[in-house]
Amino acid sequence: MHRFTAISRVWCESARRLTTHQSLPPKAQGHLQIVRLYVNKAPVDQLKVTAAKTQPDDKHALGKQQVPHSVPLAVPVIVPPAALDPKALVNEISKTINLTSAADGRSKKPKDEVVASITSLPGFSRLIYHYLMLSKIRLTSLVVMTTMAGYAMAPAPFELSTFLLCAVGTTLVSGAANSINQVIETSFDAQMPRTRNRVLVKGHLSRLHAVGFALGASSIGVGMLYFGVNELTAFLGAANLILYTSIYTPMKRYSILNTWVGSLVGGIPPLMGWAACTGDIGVGAWILAGLLYCWQFPHFNALSWNIRPEYLKAGYKMMANSHPKLCTLVSLRHTGYITALSLLAPAFDVTNVWFAVESLPVNAYFAYLAWDFHQKADSKSSRKLFRFSLIHLPILMALFLLNKKHWIFSQDKNTEETLAAIAPEGTLDAELIDEQKNKKDEYLVPNIVVEVGNLGATGGSIKAIEDNLLTNVASVLPTTTAGKQKL
Repeated sequence: MHRFTAISRVWCESARRLTTHQSLPPKAQGHLQIVRLYVNKAPVDQLKVTAAKTQPDDKHALGKQQVPHSVPLAVPVIVPPAALDPKALVNEISKTINLTSAADGRSKKPKDEVVASITSLPGFSRLIYHYLMLSKIRLTSLVVMTTMAGYAMAPAPFELSTFLLCAVGTTLVSGAANSINQVIETSFDAQMPRTRNRVLVKGHLSRLHAVGFALGASSIGVGMLYFGVNELTAFLGAANLILYTSIYTPMKRYSILNTWVGSLVGGIPPLMGWAACTGDIGVGAWILAGLLYCWQFPHFNALSWNIRPEYLKAGYKMMANSHPKLCTLVSLRHTGYITALSLLAPAFDVTNVWFAVESLPVNAYFAYLAWDFHQKADSKSSRKLFRFSLIHLPILMALFLLNKKHWIFSQDKNTEETLAAIAPEGTLDAELIDEQKNKKDEYLVPNIVVEVGNLGATGGSIKAIEDNLLTNVASVLPTTTAGKQKL
């Protein structure tokens, strides 16, 4: 406020000096003179301007005003010889005010930086950004990561093409599921501070546009899984899509059982990865799916605890709202299940025993945080549990992979090692293994019996007999000359 008062007084003094410019002595024209102002720090309505007392020998200087609590402010004013230049006067005043403010420690740096926003992106880049937000890219990344973990932990050869097709197909299917979820919950997302900035709530994309994107992504994703991977993986992906959009999403407004259904959705991706690698679902796949299923409860319950008012306002049925004790108890119970499954992995010959030893401290601390959350049931304990859950899952998956029992890198492994890796020890005898090895290197040609006499008796010619013989032999011989033939 005192700066505004100073500028006003400078303008008034400049106007006064402009009117009395002709009476100035010639030697004073064109010289820099200092206008000394006294600025009161009190509010404007409380300012008391007193009469100026001018010294007798200083006729043209500005008088000093006796204002209580005033601060002197020196402003240079240039008096031109012919006329006053207003632009130069304004520049000098601005420089002086800025320098004075900087001396007081209240100067502000000019904001020359241009802050980039999504609206400044080109059209195509902006559309890609909206698609990523529509797909909930962080949640989709978690789904893809657990799917690839299931692929890497399966006891089968690693194929890069199948691995990439499975990853891309899973990404598209998960993105489509999350898009349909946002289409259904647009009006509810607008009521929650955590979700009110989503693209459909803000109107960046229309709901019809989002539905079109979901249909295209789901069709391409399931097609890639079916034709590029196998039928079982495509079936699991399509089932997970229907389960998430048609059962879990509507159930969130009617029953707390939605948490169990949502955990089931989170447990299917490891099955997809395992099936993509081996073509079936083994014991290790079920252990992985169980770990992911149980991990969902402490993770989500801790997250929902601190945003209970938002869920209540939007009308969602969550354990944290209606059954708070059950919410903490379920979290604690499933951390115990995670520990038990980690101990079962080496028992079923999926990992070595070191996985149980190495994962025990991590799982024990996870259970301790769940116990603390169950006892206190406050925001601090829930926040600790949620944050540790974010690092617990990657650590557990990494330990599972590092302690994997059977590693098969290529299809060229001999039959004995492959059979021993897939089948439990003691179930194959030496005779069966030798038989499988012999079948790999030998090709048996069946005996072809031609009754020449019967063919001749029925009017068959030598030419017909030769054609029949050559046709039968060609049907059983291999197309290449490599390999041995046992006649």
